[in-house]
Amino acid sequence: MARKTRAEVEGGLYHVITRGNNRRRIFHSPGDYEKFLSLVAVQKARLPFFLYAYCLMTNHVHLLIERQADTIGHIMHRLLTGYSQYYNRRYRRVGHLFQGRHKAILCQSDRYLSELVRYIHLNPVRAKIVDQPEQYQYSGHRAYLGLEPAGIVDADPVLRHFGVTKSSARKAYRQFVAAGMRMGHREEFYLAEDGQILGTEEFVDATIHRIGKTGRLGGSRAPRNSPGEFKAEVLLATVEEISGIRREEFCGPGKHASTSIAKELFVLAGCQLGASLKTLSEITGMSSAAMSRRKDAGRMRMRQNEEIAKLVIRIVERCRQPD
Repeated sequence: MARKTRAEVEGGLYHVITRGNNRRRIFHSPGDYEKFLSLVAVQKARLPFFLYAYCLMTNHVHLLIERQADTIGHIMHRLLTGYSQYYNRRYRRVGHLFQGRHKAILCQSDRYLSELVRYIHLNPVRAKIVDQPEQYQYSGHRAYLGLEPAGIVDADPVLRHFGVTKSSARKAYRQFVAAGMRMGHREEFYLAEDGQILGTEEFVDATIHRIGKTGRLGGSRAPRNSPGEFKAEVLLATVEEISGIRREEFCGPGKHASTSIAKELFVLAGCQLGASLKTLSEITGMSSAAMSRRKDAGRMRMRQNEEIAKLVIRIVERCRQPD
């Protein structure tokens, strides 16, 4: 399950992604990679955080950070500003090096920590740069295997999940990563926008409640969608417009493929806008159980089809525009 929030959670696990502007290269030489890693080390010393995985690709970066007192936004601002200044001096260029703001996805640690470590470290294999992840020099994978010093990588907390002794844990970890080499791209690890939460429905709800209760986490106000702010007519009209399906069809019992997609867009966007399944079922005349099944089906479809995720975002953004 994913839901969006601009606030940050102290102690939260964040999958952070940043890309070169227009997907251009941000690393050209070994010295560039080493400079970026040295800047990570500097910020890790100044603004303590745990770094469980990283992978520096030619035009983008993955970091798996457990934040402490300082926000991901503060950490990344200092890191990317420092690297941009270095890069512009070295290559005598001006302008933005990175593509907008970094993306930071809050992930449920007990569910996704090991999965994300594996997924991030397998980036060079999926990109067909190397055959085995340990052949790639600019990721944290080699530190997990003991092939190089841990350095900036906090591998031990993850390795404890794989075995009692360091050797048995590394062996199990290696097997775990090898099993993942058969897996392809996983859209849920990227999601659509910065500020998403990835986890079970219970985790997402608990996190939203925690943010709403404290008001401020990470220096930004958590958005709230109170029942009074949800506008059913706006959602219905927007789904009609974007899907091309009349509300009489997606609110009815129709099972045509396009109608099913419109139903899923309606429930996914409705939930992101703060409506409960009960409210959505009352609008459509469908049971709450049927709405729940549509929601699960929609989430599965989003993982398999990036265009569906984009449509949900369009609907939500359109509904949030001022009247």
